[in-house]
Amino acid sequence: MSNTPPNCAILGFGYLGRPLAQKLYERGAEVAAVKRSLSSDDINLPIRLDTADLNHPDVFQEAFWQQYWADKTTWFCLLPPSALKDYCGSLRQWVALAEQFGVQHIVFCSSTGVYGERVRECDEHTPPEPQTDNARHILAVETLLWESRIPNIDILRLGGLYSAERHPVSRLLLQKNISGGKRPVNVVHQDRAVDALLQTAFDPQGRKLRNIVEPDHPGRAEFYAAEAAKLGLPPPDFNPEDISGGKIVRSIFQDRQA
Repeated sequence: MSNTPPNCAILGFGYLGRPLAQKLYERGAEVAAVKRSLSSDDINLPIRLDTADLNHPDVFQEAFWQQYWADKTTWFCLLPPSALKDYCGSLRQWVALAEQFGVQHIVFCSSTGVYGERVRECDEHTPPEPQTDNARHILAVETLLWESRIPNIDILRLGGLYSAERHPVSRLLLQKNISGGKRPVNVVHQDRAVDALLQTAFDPQGRKLRNIVEPDHPGRAEFYAAEAAKLGLPPPDFNPEDISGGKIVRSIFQDRQA
């Protein structure tokens, strides 16, 4: 792994993109990023931050791509399918732009959701079984990247993201008699996900697929009760009679375990 920071460009300057940009900058990288609109938190950031409507048909002809992205050797895509009207179509144009500029490394934030919900243990060799539109869109972009001319591709399939500031337990507390309390969780803390993205930026070595999940897989009821206690909240109301199981996602790459 190189100690020299690559100059990076980030598509998706939010929950993962902002802390990733900060860490890259602290290590001496030049960073450019794009988001939909600016907020007060964006003032005087030490990176090049542009705004764009990524759903506009001509967005990838904007001058800032040539001016501020063409010289960045590593590009990140951290956008979920919900961020774009035509996820695959928009990212196909984005990848074509990367090919045009001679980008050497793309890091794509994928999801363990591509494995579906069937009860089984999954690792990087397990065939995907996407069951939702979002999972199918993500898998289609993975295929697009594998077929691209970019020499170094890293696809990180992240587990469910959480942190104290944005925790799914808050939504669960609004529900009653929740199903699936025994199903194992496949999660990764925001900090660990950002660290995995950062490590990957420094290590372009061909084409790699990684699952980024925490090694422990307690049941949802157990996990979220413990997380709620950390936040001073009551445990979510899971149905104790539902004993249905779910998948467990692991990684065969010990060096990148979350």
